[in-house]
Amino acid sequence: MKKGFTLIELLVVVLIIGILSAVALPQYTKAVTKARFAEAMTNLKTIAEADRVCRLAKGGDACTMGELDISIGSGGKEYVSETKDFYYYASDSTSTVPSAQYKKEDVCLCYLDSGEFVLWPDSGCVDTPPSMDYAKLLNVSPSTMADPCTCC
Repeated sequence: MKKGFTLIELLVVVLIIGILSAVALPQYTKAVTKARFAEAMTNLKTIAEADRVCRLAKGGDACTMGELDISIGSGGKEYVSETKDFYYYASDSTSTVPSAQYKKEDVCLCYLDSGEFVLWPDSGCVDTPPSMDYAKLLNVSPSTMADPCTCC
């Protein structure tokens, strides 16, 4: 007599795997998104510091990404550089701060002169509305100022 698993036992195992994956997948997605934004925050700090140095050297004039003494992603000819997940913008005037636009959704991350990050819903860049509360996920302030930065 051969022994094997019954159909009920196999269905129970598949059901348990389905439940575990349904719980784990959203947490995994949040962790991946948080890691992507952590990289963007580091890059924005680097851009801001390089921008300050460049402005001091130029006497306060705006600097392009190509003039900054850093290399982030591809591009860097004008005010924009690109990585897999973000477009990075250097400050193009004395009033604009370095910012990063998330390619997948309509979110702009800005690094203010005060040293804090803010999220700005930059409508018009991407047609997809944000799928999650990025400010809560990243523990940063949503912008309450009128257009603190521009991503597109």
